[in-house]
Amino acid sequence: MRLGDFSAQVVVDEKELKEYEVAIDNTGTQATCWIASEAGKFHVKWTRHSTKCDLSTQGCLYVDGIVCCRTALLAADEEDTSWCSQMVRGPTERDLMFCNLQLSDDEALLGQSVSSRLGEIDLCIVSGTHYWEVRRTQGTGSERTSHTNTFHEKSVKKMTAHCVGFGPARKCDYMPWYLVPNQDPPLKFIFKYRPIGILQANGIAPRPAPATVAEGPSGAQKTQSGVEERIALLENELKRLRNEVGDESGDRKAKRIKKERVEKRPIVHGEIIDLT
Repeated sequence: MRLGDFSAQVVVDEKELKEYEVAIDNTGTQATCWIASEAGKFHVKWTRHSTKCDLSTQGCLYVDGIVCCRTALLAADEEDTSWCSQMVRGPTERDLMFCNLQLSDDEALLGQSVSSRLGEIDLCIVSGTHYWEVRRTQGTGSERTSHTNTFHEKSVKKMTAHCVGFGPARKCDYMPWYLVPNQDPPLKFIFKYRPIGILQANGIAPRPAPATVAEGPSGAQKTQSGVEERIALLENELKRLRNEVGDESGDRKAKRIKKERVEKRPIVHGEIIDLT
């Protein structure tokens, strides 16, 4: 997607994911699209296309409503592209990855908050003046030591089988900095991710043509992965439906049918019975 002098893409295995139903709002400052997610690592690439820029630019990445990292393109940089691929907390970082969403009926999870931005990758770009904070200590921001992909089936309203998870923590070199934004409005790129099966079922992505050529080992592996994602999706949806049926049946009482009493009358031989 592109807004003005900036563009952004989600990349998996060095390939940009195909974007479906790209939409730009009336202000020209927000772009939204759908992408197909597969379990595994990913990163977000954003590019500054302007060759003349007197200001630095900051990109702030959010996944499922969680702030992950900030990257910058300085005014004096010759580089025009920046990458966001980890959640950074001070001197530690964790890789970003799509993982399977698990639904459970465990009541202990019922009070767990679920972000309204579950299933979204958001990138916010602002321009301004960049400053290094060499005197500031590392470790800024709250540290996130764990992440769960298991939610209560009543808490998740969106039809999805994926969420974003974080890999093991490792140390990283971090130099504190900040950016004072100018008066220009921020640019927002919103990627709504779902398994390809959900996008196809909702008419967002086209369905694949029937295969006519025998697939090799790599093709068979991808097919198996797609089947497993479809199974996970159907299992989650089945849990939702069972839960809805359980809630409705609790409020519904069986109605008894009142039988009408019929008076029996003896039949007299030779009597003519009028059947009209």
